[in-house]
Amino acid sequence: MKRILFIKLICTLSILVVTSASFALDADDLDELLGYTMISSTHFSGEFEGADFDKSVKLDNGMVFWFTGYNYNFSFRPAVAVFAKSMTPEELRKYGIKPPSNKPFTFYKLVIDDEIYDVIRVR
Repeated sequence: MKRILFIKLICTLSILVVTSASFALDADDLDELLGYTMISSTHFSGEFEGADFDKSVKLDNGMVFWFTGYNYNFSFRPAVAVFAKSMTPEELRKYGIKPPSNKPFTFYKLVIDDEIYDVIRVR
């Protein structure tokens, strides 16, 4: 009986290692972060169940964001890296974006469990 439990445990651990390795961020994913600066490293308390449009997420450092897309990803108390990139109104116009004001606008991305999320900062 102990031997069967031991074999099941080894199989489960092997699956977890292979699964987590296959979902890791690689260099091709990082081009989404070109021009961004990492501004914070924190955690999400509790169970993280991925992103949904307009779903908010409050981080342990007090920052609050809304997701602008959908992606399911479950984890418990994941680490979060916060990235930001500011653009002047002139830069926004070059990309065909109407600036919301005459002040620089900041874009944000979160990296949570090897996934990159586009977000809007609420607080």
